[in-house]
Amino acid sequence: MTHGRLLAIHDISCVGRCSLTVALPIISSLGIECSVLPTAVLSTHTGGFTGFTYRDLTSDFEGIQDHWRSLGLTFDSIYTGFLGSYEQIDMVKDLIDDLSSEVSTIYIDPVMGDIGQLYSVFDSDFPKGMFSLCQKADVLKPNVTELCLMLGIEYRPGPYTKQFIQMLIDKSEVFNLRKIVITGVSYENGKVGAVFKDYETGETGDIMRDQIEGYYHGTGDVFGSTLVGCLESGLSLRDSVSCAVDLVVDSIIRTHVSGADVRYGVDFEQGLCKLSNRVRAISNGIGFEAVTTDYGISRVAGLAAKIWPEAYDYIVPKGQIEYMVRNMQSFVPISEKIKEGSEYYIIRSGDEDIGYIGLKREEDRMFLSKLYLLKSYRGFGISHKAVDFIKDLAESYGLHKVYLTVNRLNTTAVNSYKRNGFKIVKQVDNPIGEGYEMNDFVMELQV
Repeated sequence: MTHGRLLAIHDISCVGRCSLTVALPIISSLGIECSVLPTAVLSTHTGGFTGFTYRDLTSDFEGIQDHWRSLGLTFDSIYTGFLGSYEQIDMVKDLIDDLSSEVSTIYIDPVMGDIGQLYSVFDSDFPKGMFSLCQKADVLKPNVTELCLMLGIEYRPGPYTKQFIQMLIDKSEVFNLRKIVITGVSYENGKVGAVFKDYETGETGDIMRDQIEGYYHGTGDVFGSTLVGCLESGLSLRDSVSCAVDLVVDSIIRTHVSGADVRYGVDFEQGLCKLSNRVRAISNGIGFEAVTTDYGISRVAGLAAKIWPEAYDYIVPKGQIEYMVRNMQSFVPISEKIKEGSEYYIIRSGDEDIGYIGLKREEDRMFLSKLYLLKSYRGFGISHKAVDFIKDLAESYGLHKVYLTVNRLNTTAVNSYKRNGFKIVKQVDNPIGEGYEMNDFVMELQV
């Protein structure tokens, strides 16, 4: 799809991952042109640092807006974050009216508080000003504190009842929104995530993950920027929230494991390739191309050469990986398998080969000999789509069982197959030559 021009209105912290230093790389990584309007420049962000410098850029708004107006600029979407004053709120409201069109999408993150408290830089009337800005939103992304403050509802700490969150969603109709995503929601101890509603379609739901102890700066900006980028990429609200939650969680885990100073924010950068691949896979859809030519076989062999070393690293010896690729997954053995009746399918996302499937029809069941994905495409639900494809294929052949073998130490693959309905029926140990042995579970699925 062709992306439009997005304007991100946030402050800039020269050091520390938050606001524009988060929004710009995340949104740009999804192929979206991200223009910026800085509201302030800080030497560092304010979380955990002292002595930082702060330069308010409100006085620059009018000149920037006048120049953009002279160029005839409009924006297909506008995304606002932290605004430090009533004056900035009023100017952003005017800018939205001036530089958007009837089809522009307005995303507002009403940054002003957390854990039941306004941030110290705001007075008690500030939520009223933010309320007026949020009435211009198409998509609103508050946390529970911010929503309670704007709606005049007494804040209560989580875990929350679903009735309480539903009440917040219902009362938020006063903003005349298209979509709302409420962050920091917990229905039970140890689980936290986001709740969403699409007021146009009526779709509602939540995405919850295990709670990670500690406070990590900038996670709201990571979430919001991912949400905006995914929605602008054409993803559904549920898929967009899921992508945003997962990038935040993965970033926190990387930061925690590395022992990095949390004042500098979370390590989201290493997750951008995975995010981009995930969004592209969802946007493009997943296809399955039958392998019928030598060119197709060579593509499968090329995928195997990439995937097997990363899939079996630390599970089987390196020499065994090389032996198996050479003797089982290269051009000649794949060609021979196809001549003997095996079927191969390349898994594709758009115009990219991302994995492959190997199958063999037997008398009363289907043998799933191969189901492999590039590492950068795992965890997106693609294996579930592949299993559905395999089940449909088996049914078309009049077969009602699918079975496979999987290395017993490959717990990630074993658990993935379990989630897709396979059950362990036995374990086997088969020598494959040169002293190597395959130590597998046999798993079976009823179609």
